[in-house]
Amino acid sequence: MKCVILIPDLKKRFTTILNLWLVCNILFAGHVFAQNEAILTPTLLYKHSQQYGLHLNSSGLGGINFRYGWHKTGDAKHILDVDFSRVRDPKEFQIYGTSDNPQQYSYGRLNMAFFLRTGYHQTVKITQRPYKNSIGLNITYGGGLSSALLKPIYLDIYNLFPDRSGGFIRPERYNPDIHNNTQYIFGNSNFFEGIENTAYRPGGYGRLALSAEWGAYPDDFHNLEAGFTIDFFPQGLPLMAKQDPSQFFLLLYIAYTYGLNN
Repeated sequence: MKCVILIPDLKKRFTTILNLWLVCNILFAGHVFAQNEAILTPTLLYKHSQQYGLHLNSSGLGGINFRYGWHKTGDAKHILDVDFSRVRDPKEFQIYGTSDNPQQYSYGRLNMAFFLRTGYHQTVKITQRPYKNSIGLNITYGGGLSSALLKPIYLDIYNLFPDRSGGFIRPERYNPDIHNNTQYIFGNSNFFEGIENTAYRPGGYGRLALSAEWGAYPDDFHNLEAGFTIDFFPQGLPLMAKQDPSQFFLLLYIAYTYGLNN
């Protein structure tokens, strides 16, 4: 069993994400003090919400997500969450291929990983938003199914003619036992090369996050969220050559979402 903590430099990445989250909140707080009118007009009792967002994770990549929510109580909300993320192994590093116009590729990478998460979350309000553009703090926790899609890596390989008078380039699925001479690797093939060989690995995930929510009107809002996600795949994911398949993946993330209440 192997656990991959997708934080090449834990202290540096965590500090960067935390600082970004704090800076954004300070900026929004400044806006609040400039426009701190109380919300006095009557508002409808909203039952449902939809959120659309983007996020960055500590593997250096990110993804998109959609959330549909309904109120459990005035301070708690049920959420159905769909999240699609691109994730990479921390040992990935890019080098240039051998050609007149070299392309970058990740040497030793077996598969490109995408995580499709579908789960149930709960969001609980820590503080309310009594003023226009004021910030409310929430905590979100939950989990669900995590489906890994493993797209195999294909490289453009230079092959010599039998008489060694020249050669030709063709895309080949990366095999560390065969493609061990980087002089014959020109770079990554087209992304869609070998996409029909994409493999599926079922798993699960858990998530915990803190978010700041603000908005000038009750029927729409903005949300900045920071937290962590743990994914588990019983079969393991073979991402890199010459290392065991990874079962656990720990990711820090920061996300922005725009929401609508109805």
